[in-house]
Amino acid sequence: MNYSSGEEIRVGDHVLIERGKTPGAIEHIVDSEHDKRSWNLDELGVLIRANPFGTVFWPIEEKDDPVVFVSRAE
Repeated sequence: MNYSSGEEIRVGDHVLIERGKTPGAIEHIVDSEHDKRSWNLDELGVLIRANPFGTVFWPIEEKDDPVVFVSRAE
């Protein structure tokens, strides 16, 4: 699974959501039917730890407000 910019999504990546306003980090990649069932989700995407929300799900197909890659985990 890749970001819209082409980089491969990896657990721990630093990202921005909410049109670049909110920083977060990738906690889990939901990239299979098994993962969708396990997390009780209807679509593929990523779970992101982002304050002040805690963990949020962001669909990978979100075109209007995609997850923006910032950097790899250190």
